[in-house]
Amino acid sequence: MREIEFFSVQPRAELAPFVEAIWGVRGIGQHPTEAVVPNGAIELMVNFGPVQEVVGRGDRLLRQTFKKAWLAGIHDRRLVHASECGADHIAVRFRPGGAHAFFDLRMDEVANHVVELDLVIGRESHSLRDRLGAASSDGARVEAFQDWLIERRRVHDGFEVVDRALVMLRRYGSRAPVTTVCKNLGISNKHLIEQFRRLVGLPPKIMGRIARFQQVVDTCRGQQAIDWPDLAYASGYADQSHLIREFRRLAGVTPSDFLVQTVADELRVPELDR
Repeated sequence: MREIEFFSVQPRAELAPFVEAIWGVRGIGQHPTEAVVPNGAIELMVNFGPVQEVVGRGDRLLRQTFKKAWLAGIHDRRLVHASECGADHIAVRFRPGGAHAFFDLRMDEVANHVVELDLVIGRESHSLRDRLGAASSDGARVEAFQDWLIERRRVHDGFEVVDRALVMLRRYGSRAPVTTVCKNLGISNKHLIEQFRRLVGLPPKIMGRIARFQQVVDTCRGQQAIDWPDLAYASGYADQSHLIREFRRLAGVTPSDFLVQTVADELRVPELDR
């Protein structure tokens, strides 16, 4: 099996409000263990390769194995997964709040957890895997996945309010108090928190912190050196120490160590075989 190859495809227009991307990965990587930092997303994985393991969540060591398909809920701590033999799976990354349009459950029920897909949708998880496995190419598999999502899509009550709040949180991070967001939307703090727990999985205050953290992560991409005090101030942190504490909490490492790991783990993105 070749070294790790990765592809990512933008969803069809009718899925775009709910789905960020459909992506796939296969091959043997140089690092069998990988840490995924909080990104505000819920991901649906369908596996055709070796067994995958979740070996850590935050500072907690775990030993969970996943063979066929699973749903990774939104996380506010790093998630560490591993495979000694590589990977061969396809996944859907949902936008914050978007997964609720396809699954009949509260998203806080799977927050900070990874669960087997058949525990969420029953035997349909097996038919989905068979359907994707029958596709003749990566491109055909992506299209089959999108067809399945469109068939499952349902009325997404409350999504508009949550989506508008998320826009504000992404724009201002933690600098926009939840009370200010609620005032702009004309709803109560209690109502917004409940809608976030139900549709997104985490309360708006934590989502604001993740949004601010992700802005810093995006700024770091492709950079060899960062002026951390300036970046901390520009990103809305009180100071560099505040930035370091948030990185330790969300990513499990300091900003400098995270930058080194990010540069080392860049992947080659090939053309999608259609």
